[in-house]
Amino acid sequence: MNIDIQDVITLDDHNDYVVVSKIVYQGKTYYLLVDMLHSHTMLCYEDQEELVESKDKDLNTKLLPYLVKNRYEI
Repeated sequence: MNIDIQDVITLDDHNDYVVVSKIVYQGKTYYLLVDMLHSHTMLCYEDQEELVESKDKDLNTKLLPYLVKNRYEI
């Protein structure tokens, strides 16, 4: 899967999301997405060529500062 920062992708919910940041953590690539219509944010990771929403609140809390920092290094 080749997703880059600033790409616009459409997920299964049929909404368009812009990729605002990505990092690799423990062998998985995580993406911070923003819904272009509703401004909803989502943290996803790659799993076998598909994006899966991260539901682990502790992990999300840990990764979010790194994703935000990475966003400002574009």
